[in-house]
Amino acid sequence: MKRKINEDHSAVFTKEDGRFLLAVVADGMGGHKGGDTASRMAVEGMIRQFEEADSVSLSTHEGRAEWLTGTADALNRELYEHSIENEECRGMGTTLEAAVISGRDVTVCHLGDSRTYLIRREGAVRLTKDHSLVNLLLENGEITEEEALHHPKRNVIMKALGTDAETEPDIIPAELAQGAAILICSDGLSNKLSDREISDAVLAAGTAGERADSLIGSANERGGEDNISVILIDNGIREEDCR
Repeated sequence: MKRKINEDHSAVFTKEDGRFLLAVVADGMGGHKGGDTASRMAVEGMIRQFEEADSVSLSTHEGRAEWLTGTADALNRELYEHSIENEECRGMGTTLEAAVISGRDVTVCHLGDSRTYLIRREGAVRLTKDHSLVNLLLENGEITEEEALHHPKRNVIMKALGTDAETEPDIIPAELAQGAAILICSDGLSNKLSDREISDAVLAAGTAGERADSLIGSANERGGEDNISVILIDNGIREEDCR
């Protein structure tokens, strides 16, 4: 509702007739040109590498973890070198939230403060831990959860793609069982809605697209100062959808 340039990029891509699915959200930083460039390069690079990946490497968690780690490393070098060679992009970087799904098996690659949630009918589980200064202070007991919501440095990121010569993403396994959903979002959503509110919206009536739109609408109603990206992958989380 506020920004003229969208520094988020996102995509959902499948291969082998849907046997494998890649979902990516990237939230760029480093000024308008730098942030937009970083997130776009990250998403386009993930798709390019996914197209070239072989089935064997994507069929197991170990293979997906190795592929995601290697791809993140290659893209990190690409973005870092681009920022050095192009003055207008100096200091650019991006969060990276990438999930590879094969059947019920999910492997998540996480850098930054975008998030991946596993949502079941009993509530939401946050699969990722924010790589942020505020979360570090929170974990060390230096601030409270209430203080974290309004901390002046809540946008300071400790890990990202492209900001340093090397980076180490978190790799998280999960299961997308019947009656569950995966939600991936940028902090434009999670800074405005609680985990409970996100879970309730995913469990509400409507198609997956309508519920994703509802989440974005709710975040915009609370100010919408940041770009908002949402990917919702639903495996029959609503009971009536399973009858």
